[in-house]
Amino acid sequence: MLMTTRINAVFWLIWLLLLIFCYFNSYDDPSSIFYDASRAYEQRFSRMRATEADKYLQHLPTKPSPAGPGNELLCIGIPSINRTTESFLYYTIATLTDTLTPDERAAIYIIVLLADKSPKSHFAYGQPWLENIADEVLVYNDAPADSHVYRTIPFDLHDGHKRGDGRVENMRLDHSALLESCWKRESPYFALVEDDIVASRDWFTRFKKGVAHVEKQAKTTGKDWIYLRLFYSEIFMGWNSEEWLMYSEAIFLVYAVVLLTFLAVRTRFRRGPVGIPASVSAQASRHMAALVFGLWMPAMIVLYFLSGRVSVNRLNPFASSSQGVREMPRYGCCAQGLVFPRRHLEPIQALLRDPPYDFAGDQMLEGFADGRGLAKWALDPSVFQHVGFKESSAGPRTAEVWNFSFERQQPK
Repeated sequence: MLMTTRINAVFWLIWLLLLIFCYFNSYDDPSSIFYDASRAYEQRFSRMRATEADKYLQHLPTKPSPAGPGNELLCIGIPSINRTTESFLYYTIATLTDTLTPDERAAIYIIVLLADKSPKSHFAYGQPWLENIADEVLVYNDAPADSHVYRTIPFDLHDGHKRGDGRVENMRLDHSALLESCWKRESPYFALVEDDIVASRDWFTRFKKGVAHVEKQAKTTGKDWIYLRLFYSEIFMGWNSEEWLMYSEAIFLVYAVVLLTFLAVRTRFRRGPVGIPASVSAQASRHMAALVFGLWMPAMIVLYFLSGRVSVNRLNPFASSSQGVREMPRYGCCAQGLVFPRRHLEPIQALLRDPPYDFAGDQMLEGFADGRGLAKWALDPSVFQHVGFKESSAGPRTAEVWNFSFERQQPK
């Protein structure tokens, strides 16, 4: 009995230390009881990347010539409209390019669409930094005659369809215009990137590694993929109630494994001394079983759930592959950065262009993928951060589009 009492004391000491660790580690996990919104939305790494972007734009290097149609690995399409508040296009394209080598930059073709009907009203129109970074700038009117980068495209569709004023319709048609332009570049991959992100320094290296892994998995399993996320919001990655059966099965499996192990160890102890005297009584054995199954395991399960799903995934070495990607069939949000293989662009183009315009393109993509059995993947952790608005002075910032793990990156 004295031995079990000591073991019990050691367990609770370890449990308390783990609780303290979770308190400090899970402050930026919305699914954790230790979540602290006032700290979770602090822009640590993204602010640093914005500062690096400012320095980069002050001393822009010479833009390498594109590798040419059919020779580029990735075509990036960035739609942008003039915002009434601060615009982030400046930081988006800078952080996408500031850490690239000349060869890497030549393998990427960047197209920016200034999607305002009157592009001159967009703050970036005619700015030297835009022309010096983007390979192509699309406008619906008033392309500068002396620019080799700007190109005017029709506002209405080629089939005579007149655009309406609906936000969803215009977003989808803007995206389809970028998709069409990238299609002509014949790049094997097209990335739709919103104009309100900052990118990590290694985003392109991780993209190449991740997409190679995804393609390999598609060949191995025979299951093709629709997109690879460069950003996902961790707000939706918590303990979702509709997955209760999965959690129950996992708890049952843990109990079963521990029970079998306990029975095997107890049987072995009865046959001879192995670390514990053979004189251990049946009463002590029952006492230990009560502690393990009635107290210790419930305490560890409670701590597991209290610490938060995002936090335990960060600590789980099996949560993502060595390539830094994981399949994300559900709860993937949002459309800040999506990479598509060229082989799916034609049906996606039709999906974006064809009415009715009741749903946003990213919502329709989910049904499109599920209906065709296409896998959905994400780089993990995210290589983009959404910075679409500043922190509010009125109180803690809350947002549905945010990747907390991105801010944990350290300067190199």
